[in-house]
Amino acid sequence: DARITGAEFNLRHSLRGLGRWGTYFTVFANATKLKLEGNQQANFQSFIPTSGNWGASYSRKQISLVARWNYRGLDKRIAQPAFGPDAFQYFKARTTLDLSLAWHFTTRLSLQASINNVFNVPQRTVYYGAATPKYAQQFRTEEFGVPITVGIRGTF
Repeated sequence: DARITGAEFNLRHSLRGLGRWGTYFTVFANATKLKLEGNQQANFQSFIPTSGNWGASYSRKQISLVARWNYRGLDKRIAQPAFGPDAFQYFKARTTLDLSLAWHFTTRLSLQASINNVFNVPQRTVYYGAATPKYAQQFRTEEFGVPITVGIRGTF
């Protein structure tokens, strides 16, 4: 048996009230905080109790730009009994930045570009339980590069 409780919020606000320049900008943020209660061995693989996104967008005439920071909290994976009775594999928390651009030729045709994880923040895998010393927790560090996508988008 297990129970998940929590809260989330979402905010989107135009900066129009700050003057003419603010008309083109919007800021946004959302976050989720969850609490898992129950049997520790319940299968909640990839349970992420804390996550959030925040950023800003600019849109004027033919161009749209978005900068979005993504936070993924500690990601609990599979049990690791070799590290103790309460040990699991985790992906450590990380924050990444994604950028996107759209150049609208017409209302139906645009050039799209995006860059994900701009600073190539690595994904770190750790194994630990209550009895695992800090120096023995790190298992693997992975870098996936910076994916860049460019394309034409059409609506017909």
